[in-house]
Amino acid sequence: MQQNETTPVVMSSRIRLARNLNNHVHPLMFTSDVEGQKVINEVQDALPDLKVLNMQTITHTDKLKLVAKHLISKELIEQPASAVLLNDDESLSIMVNEEDHIRIQTMSSDMDLEALYQEASEIDDQLDRALDISFDEDLGYLTTCPTNIGTGMRASVMLHLPGLSIMKRMNRIAQTINRFGFTIRGIFGEGSQVYGHIYQVSNQLTLGRTEEQIIETLTEIVQQIIAEEMQIRKQLDYHNLVEMQDRIYRSLGLLRYSRIMSMEEASTRLSEVKLGIDLGYIDLPEFNFNQMMVAIQSPFLIDEAQQISIKEQRANIIREHIK
Repeated sequence: MQQNETTPVVMSSRIRLARNLNNHVHPLMFTSDVEGQKVINEVQDALPDLKVLNMQTITHTDKLKLVAKHLISKELIEQPASAVLLNDDESLSIMVNEEDHIRIQTMSSDMDLEALYQEASEIDDQLDRALDISFDEDLGYLTTCPTNIGTGMRASVMLHLPGLSIMKRMNRIAQTINRFGFTIRGIFGEGSQVYGHIYQVSNQLTLGRTEEQIIETLTEIVQQIIAEEMQIRKQLDYHNLVEMQDRIYRSLGLLRYSRIMSMEEASTRLSEVKLGIDLGYIDLPEFNFNQMMVAIQSPFLIDEAQQISIKEQRANIIREHIK
């Protein structure tokens, strides 16, 4: 994904639809790979234009790369028979046999959630014409987890929030939006660690609200968070100029000259350099924060031929990118 030009805060957006099939037990109840493979075959037949990657036929490192790119979840890897279907640019991914039989994901680098929902809905309609989808007139789409019943939709926006993080405002924001049925998580969703001051804002409730209502409310919440982040950046730039420049230039120096870097330090330093670019302190035309946050993750750094540690490889890649 390319860096978003409309705001320095929005990194990506996603719409996910959870669906199940009436003629199969839920994936968590599979007793053999045969049951899972039948579901994979049915979904593949319904969507013949997509590329299929079977989790049982690719390496563990390749699976982790898919996780790092947010194309699959870690839970999908652990299932006895599972797969992902992808389009050419990987803006669409369909997980088969994770917690639910089908999880449709549409992704982009902007915040046009309505367009993403329309794309996901078209795939949903295509599956509905070919498969027997579990649906109840009163409850809506039936899912393995009760929190997904209803629309079966999770809408999320990934935000870069260094200002709010530095000023320790994230806990307050999380508590506030939680009252409206929304949540803030780390870069890989529920229970994941926060890297690079990146947070995922998404809905928790899917029952009793339409898809349009969820998208509208999430958009309003995200816009408010963006406004607060930008206000804090202005305050830091005006009232704490020297301190901010010192923090940012120290990070730039460490990224340019370090020979060993942990994921936690690298993501924090890259985040602060991006903040410096956004504030106009630094001019790095080729810098791409989104791409670097993927490239520095361990699955992309495993190279047995080079015989150097992952931390060394991470530092090498960063130095090549930041010149």
